[in-house]
Amino acid sequence: MGHLVTMADVAASASASSRDVALVLAADPSVPSELRQRIVEAVDATGYRPLGAVQAQLGRPLRFAIVFKTFHGDDPEANHFYTPIASAIAIACVECGAEIRQTTMIVDEQFELLEIPSALTDGTYDGAFLIGTKLHTGVIEKVNTICPIVLVDGYSDGDSADSVVIDNFAGATMAVEHLVAAGHRDIALIGTEAICYPSVQDRRTGYAEVLKARGLATHFIDASYVLTEAVAVLGVDYVQRHPAVTAVFGVTDLITIAFMQQARNAGLRIPADMSLVGFDDIDLASLVMPALTTVAVDKALMGRAGFALLAHRLEVPATAPIKAMVMTRLIERQSVAAPRSR
Repeated sequence: MGHLVTMADVAASASASSRDVALVLAADPSVPSELRQRIVEAVDATGYRPLGAVQAQLGRPLRFAIVFKTFHGDDPEANHFYTPIASAIAIACVECGAEIRQTTMIVDEQFELLEIPSALTDGTYDGAFLIGTKLHTGVIEKVNTICPIVLVDGYSDGDSADSVVIDNFAGATMAVEHLVAAGHRDIALIGTEAICYPSVQDRRTGYAEVLKARGLATHFIDASYVLTEAVAVLGVDYVQRHPAVTAVFGVTDLITIAFMQQARNAGLRIPADMSLVGFDDIDLASLVMPALTTVAVDKALMGRAGFALLAHRLEVPATAPIKAMVMTRLIERQSVAAPRSR
């Protein structure tokens, strides 16, 4: 059998680092365009196939785990945001001939891992994708030597694990700027707390910084975004007590849609009385009436990026952890209008 190409070979061919190759395959925008083009051409010229060399060396298909978080016994497979990510990971794995299984991990209210799933330490898997959790360094050190991991929409102390994250700050900035441009001056944020999961914290920071830069007041409707219905009730109570508020930025689409329903029950018209912007662009966002303006996240790209980082970790093991960033974009629908006097 001839030599099978790895990311390190592609990197050598393109006069690049394997890290750059992994980031290009993960569609991270930080790689300069000229270098990106060289790497794309090298991938084509070398006939690189992800994990082909690793599987040939093993003499068997690789076995990967997709690990969903569970909190208070919720159904992780019903998650509108994470299910499309997991599907994209599974497709990428199957395309390279790897076997894939789903398992779960128990997390606390801050989505930090409470216990390491035995599947990650018993030698069952060659690698794992952990979706939506935060890991401490000790956990990473314990797991990585047995089962290399990639965090997708996940975080680790000091970025000590490979991860795919969203540019949440930029997305939140886009959302709030859109409401300001529509004429809104009192904009509430629903579904965050002073200390919350890093992605949500970045959305809170983006919201606050736009308003601060424009000399506008913040309206924090503080509650965990996990408690969707309760947060929506709190939100409607808040805007009824603060009639100056004419727009709400919801930290997720699910919370924004729940708020939309509660607001309508309370006699508010959307968007005539209250404009709404969500975040995530889950399927429901385009199906509700009015359709929800939201910050779109390419969930399939997040899955493919996670696969690219795990392929890199297995092909070029002795490299520093990589963080790949997925950009966001605003999808304008029907839930935003100019403010009307309340």
